Amino acid sequence: MKAASCDVYIILIANGLLTSRFLQYVERERLINTRGYFLLLYDNRLFRPELHYIWNRIVNVMFVRQYDTYKYRSGEQLIYEKIDLNTVYYPSRTKDLTTIRYIDTWQNGKLRYGNDHYVSKTNNLHGSALRVAVFEHIPAVTEASRDYYQHSNTNSSRALGIEFELLRVIAKAMNFKPNYYMPSDIASEKWGKVGDNDSYTGLLGEAIAGNADFFLGDLHYTIHNLNYLDLSTPYNTECLTFLTPESLTDNSWKLLILPFRLNTWIALLCTLLIGGGAIHIFALFYLKHISSLTCLKRDETNDSTNSLYLFTEFQNSILYMYSMLLQVSLPRLPNAWAVRIFIGWWWIYSILASVTYRASMTATLSHPVAKVTIDTLAQLTRSSLAVGGWNEKSKEFFLTSSDPQSQEIGNKFELTENEEDAVNQVENGTFCYYESSYLLRHIRGKRIFENGNGHRNKSKKNTESPMKYNLHIMEECFVHMPIALGLEKNSPLKPHVDLWIRRLTEIGLVRKWLSDVMEESKINEFQQKLESEKALVNLRKLYGALIALLIGYFLSFLALIGEIIHWKYVVLKDPKYDKYHLDIFYKSKTTFKT
Repeated sequence: MKAASCDVYIILIANGLLTSRFLQYVERERLINTRGYFLLLYDNRLFRPELHYIWNRIVNVMFVRQYDTYKYRSGEQLIYEKIDLNTVYYPSRTKDLTTIRYIDTWQNGKLRYGNDHYVSKTNNLHGSALRVAVFEHIPAVTEASRDYYQHSNTNSSRALGIEFELLRVIAKAMNFKPNYYMPSDIASEKWGKVGDNDSYTGLLGEAIAGNADFFLGDLHYTIHNLNYLDLSTPYNTECLTFLTPESLTDNSWKLLILPFRLNTWIALLCTLLIGGGAIHIFALFYLKHISSLTCLKRDETNDSTNSLYLFTEFQNSILYMYSMLLQVSLPRLPNAWAVRIFIGWWWIYSILASVTYRASMTATLSHPVAKVTIDTLAQLTRSSLAVGGWNEKSKEFFLTSSDPQSQEIGNKFELTENEEDAVNQVENGTFCYYESSYLLRHIRGKRIFENGNGHRNKSKKNTESPMKYNLHIMEECFVHMPIALGLEKNSPLKPHVDLWIRRLTEIGLVRKWLSDVMEESKINEFQQKLESEKALVNLRKLYGALIALLIGYFLSFLALIGEIIHWKYVVLKDPKYDKYHLDIFYKSKTTFKT
């Protein structure tokens, strides 16, 4: 039957117990199309309470009940054969009791009413109440939906979630009333995992127990989920990736050297040495050869000679050339025209170099701090960070992959049940959390809002360390997972639910609801981006200037100590030193040097 894609089944097993066992087996193993058309022989044993769930899944069914009627006429007893056609109610009027509904009667070779025996029971559910199990997971269902169905707060402008909005429209179109509830263990068990005796908890546990007709919770369209419930046609595709720490390359201490690259600094220093050395040679040459020949008057000679004292010593020459490079004027302009021309062109060079440095410094101060992120699976594999997630199936997904990098991720994949602790580990730079990119964006936006407004959980203030790293979502998706609405296994509502989901997706409502859910996260991320791109010079960006000042203090302190040591162990121990005739002592030192 399954190979031939049958959708019409005629079962002529007279024994109701055998028929019930057969139906239970083929329904459990999905060997028949429960949304097909069924014709069975009537037997009271088919309507036992333990078989009630079967008739909530096989609704296009007709029971053939044959019996004899007796009619007395003129002392004669006439026997007439009748065949009644019955079906089941859907949705069932009672929880554990299956009630049947009369359709038609076959008698004397014809039908009494001749109406349609297989009327669709899922187009209009006539206001029946259907149970809906809810797991709040972004973007399927938000926390705001709880106020909607628990407190009847229909005036809230907050987004309720894609699946919540989908079900609202479907409920109105199919005319049923959804009764929302959250399973008792949903906060810790989420979608569910295997417990004792192969039992499941969480949302899948509700599906296996048959406690609900719909299941909302961002269900992945996987073989594993299809074993326990039905999934509608996918309405969206989500990127499953990792939430990773984002480290900042805080190089503010290098602020003074950031405007130029290494080769530029080398060229600048070489030019300074060459320029300082050149003007020192000009000054010495002028004093030795030109000044004595061109200046006949003594006063003029003294003026020319005195004006060159700035550059007659090499260290002074370098110092004054450096001051001109920083646009600091000379204490006196030399009278020698050769030196003046050289200084004039050096001024032009200094203006160009200093303007370039200032412009580059401004750009460095206004540019956001560079970030170090993990954006590919290869980078994640090479990193020493631990990785993990909530679902054990995710770990199996990595391990069974044919990609060596994915297998390596699966080998070090850790299971974590507490999402808050996992995100805290990511902020501390020790963990990478695996989840849907939409949920990760919601978590990141929430943390940005909390950190920006100073809202921290009071109970964790003393135990948690401050955030060391920003949160970053890895750009590479490990898998693009289809997402679908959950229904009870072999649910007869699936064809109509699929129809409405396709229509709502095609007209763009799913995309609009997704945008509404993620709007708050986008605003928080945009605010953080604006803050990071503001060209504000804060204390951190002045680290370079402070470090330069500290280096100057340190070198000056060393020079002071060196002078004190020289004074005590060199000058004071000199036999020619006389504190009452210091002028004679220093004059002899100068004469000796000359």
